[in-house]
Amino acid sequence: MDCLDKRMIYRFKEKGILFELIEPPKTKNLKKGIIVFPGLPNQPHSQDFGENLAQEGFYVLQPRYLGSWESSGSFSIENCLKTVMVSEKIFLKKNAVESYSQKEITWDIKDIYILGSSFAPAIILSILHKLKTKKIICLSPLTDLTKHNSDSKIIEQDLNFLYGFLKRGFGNAFRNFRKIDWDKFVKGRSKANPIEHCLKFKDKQIFLLHGDLDKTVSIKRTKEYYNKIKLKNKVEFRVYHGIGHGKQLKKTSFKDIITWIKSN
Repeated sequence: MDCLDKRMIYRFKEKGILFELIEPPKTKNLKKGIIVFPGLPNQPHSQDFGENLAQEGFYVLQPRYLGSWESSGSFSIENCLKTVMVSEKIFLKKNAVESYSQKEITWDIKDIYILGSSFAPAIILSILHKLKTKKIICLSPLTDLTKHNSDSKIIEQDLNFLYGFLKRGFGNAFRNFRKIDWDKFVKGRSKANPIEHCLKFKDKQIFLLHGDLDKTVSIKRTKEYYNKIKLKNKVEFRVYHGIGHGKQLKKTSFKDIITWIKSN
């Protein structure tokens, strides 16, 4: 538990998932909460968003996917889906037992948002119809695994190589990760393929952000997804010219994300 600019950072574990909760400064508390889910590979917490969002007045919940980092279990697409479902329930519960003191902590929120980048939207959007959260923010979302990297005219990252990189470069950070599970995901044959679930939800407020120079996930896929969901949902699609994937987009779009949240 750390004190940082009059904000408290708590850690707690429920249902096998390690959560990091960052409080906003008391003078800025907007009584809004944001769950931040990372892409792959990732670090234990998102410095790009977590601390900065808290400083703006939000409670920020940063879960570790089951089977990754300090969370229990095995890493799999199924467990990533489970992580999102459980995280929403925990945040709405508004209390937990903090790991250090073993005392109850509470947070005061009246509204929640879910934010994810790259890999994370593939998980979030695939079960959006099962979530209570209405307001979703997706940066450079992976939305159609059946088409990803299938068009020779479109530059997109070959996701097959990521399995080996995660195993070699991150060791036990992603535990018991099976290649058969990843292969099903990258081919669009898992439960996490947003395009297949895009007609199952309505009346959501969704903010899609993408850089037009993204060579990891093509902006064309986001445009296709936007056209699929915009009729039944309130969707804003923001294009960032001259911007690629990852940290560059996060940094450039941060103020727009804050504005969108406060206006919704």
